[in-house]
Amino acid sequence: MRKLPEDFVSYTKKVMGESRFARFIDSFDDEPPVSIRLNRHKVNVQPSTQPVSWCYEGHYLDHRPQFTFDPLLHAGCYYVQEASSMFIDHVLRQHVDKPVAMLDLCAAPGGKSTAALAALPEGSVLVSNEPVKTRANVLAENLSKWGNPNVIVTNAYPADIARSGALFDVVLCDVPCSGEGMFRKDEAAIGEWSVANVEKCWRLQREIVAEAWKVLKPGGILVYSTCTFNLHENEENVSWIIEELEALPLGVDIQEDWNITSSLLQGFDVPVCRFIPGITRGEGLFMAVMRKGEAYSCFTKGERAKRKGGKEKKVSDTFAAPWKGWKGLGESFQYAELGEKVLAIPRQLIPYYNILREARTHIVKAGVALGTVKGRDLVPDIELALSYCLDKDLFPTYDADLDTSLAYLRREVIDLPSDIPKGYVLITYEGHPLGFVKNLGNRANNLYPQEWRIRTRQ
Repeated sequence: MRKLPEDFVSYTKKVMGESRFARFIDSFDDEPPVSIRLNRHKVNVQPSTQPVSWCYEGHYLDHRPQFTFDPLLHAGCYYVQEASSMFIDHVLRQHVDKPVAMLDLCAAPGGKSTAALAALPEGSVLVSNEPVKTRANVLAENLSKWGNPNVIVTNAYPADIARSGALFDVVLCDVPCSGEGMFRKDEAAIGEWSVANVEKCWRLQREIVAEAWKVLKPGGILVYSTCTFNLHENEENVSWIIEELEALPLGVDIQEDWNITSSLLQGFDVPVCRFIPGITRGEGLFMAVMRKGEAYSCFTKGERAKRKGGKEKKVSDTFAAPWKGWKGLGESFQYAELGEKVLAIPRQLIPYYNILREARTHIVKAGVALGTVKGRDLVPDIELALSYCLDKDLFPTYDADLDTSLAYLRREVIDLPSDIPKGYVLITYEGHPLGFVKNLGNRANNLYPQEWRIRTRQ
């Protein structure tokens, strides 16, 4: 049993009550459950393992494998995610029944963003934001591997997003918190905890929500989430959102055997969902759903122009001469050259791309990067390989075995059979794309991104 801070123990026992707190403490003697969420755009198999009750594609595993050395992880066939965090899937499937624009405001490393992309109705778009640059790059990597083109990744503070003038139907605030819900899984979280940090967190959380409220359309849905237990960051913040922002609380349908705990704040009966290790099969999570008053439809082209003080700009759909003849990913995309990069941007994503770009919000990823212009050559991008919109017939393909796939993912030189055509070749594992090489005949240049490479060996 790990040594927990005395201030945390005395306060949390009072909040949970003796019985719940005892079950929580007992959970430290158990191994945290391991769970994954399948990407149904890439895999169709149904695992024999136990499903996560509140997530359509979530599954518990019997043990924790070495995920790093499974090429299917790198191909985006599944995402390793803590089971409680998958609850966003259930929330969105209940409350969103038509295509929407969603903002995930504090999104890295991308678990809830990829879950949202799976749960939202076809035709929805997602802006996935992370304020910390290094974490934003990880977020972009994970969303690229997931393969859904209807996403923009930004690296901005919440106030920057609010100033852009963009408006969203759904905003997820999975806010930075004191991390009490991760104590069982992450010993470092225990060492970082303090009463002062809790105080700092609940104040910061309100600042973030206040900015999020500015970009939420009237009638839109706010999902507030933490991975902590205390009332200050959870029920008290929800109470503040309701009172100060006039939010309307929404219920979430749950089943009794999920063992989800309701509000622990005396006299506060608003529907909230608490996941407590030892009671619920997962780590600590708190989630509440609220609506902004006054029903309102998606903003129109004229309203966008009015907000920006001019006509809406369009993404160029003209390639430079060498690329005019390439059909790209189809008619549902517009194409643009930005610097040396050639992008394919889904048409429904373009209004958000334009308004964020005009506001000089740092865009890390948008749609699908097709490739990089090098002289008269277009070097295909890893995002193209991993997108589920890719037509595999565009490139010759080599389906590598496990050892060769891992060598490729370590960015090592790999040998191709002599009958593989020269030029750009798509490397796959069990039929799932991993990335590209350029076959020169006597050797193949590995084009896997340097920053993504596997750095360890089994």
